[in-house]
Amino acid sequence: MRAVLLTIAVFAVVAPRAALAQVANPQGGTEVQVAPGASGRDIVVVTEGERSTANVLALSGVAVAALALGGAGLYYNLDARDAANKVTTTGPVGQPWTKADQATYDQAKSSSTKAEVFYGLGGACAIAVAVAYMVTAPPSETTVIHPRATALVAPTPGGAVVAGVWSF
Repeated sequence: MRAVLLTIAVFAVVAPRAALAQVANPQGGTEVQVAPGASGRDIVVVTEGERSTANVLALSGVAVAALALGGAGLYYNLDARDAANKVTTTGPVGQPWTKADQATYDQAKSSSTKAEVFYGLGGACAIAVAVAYMVTAPPSETTVIHPRATALVAPTPGGAVVAGVWSF
């Protein structure tokens, strides 16, 4: 496929020039008709930048920390729920409040506080990852190609050569 494209490209560039060299006007010059270059719409190519390995590892590490802290928050939340369910008022009422009930209540309160702290830290890490991802985004590279096409007509003995050239 490359050989075919290369052959076409060489023919498109060399053939018109060879024809120009062969055509001679009786006055000693060459007679060539060249159409003015038509400028089409510009071609814009945007190439996104790539993140460095250190950047990817740092963002991934903080994201994993956010998940781990959120998981710890979930563990303590479920522990607080279980302890709170043990001392809830849905059971028999009128029972004396024992030291075991007070210990269970204190465990629920402590686990609830730990869950809030871990959820907060996990959320802070998640927000930090999102902000760092946006702030450390690599710049994209924009390339603008200005294409132009030229038509070439050159008379030859017994005919003419018509060629078109597209360049950018």
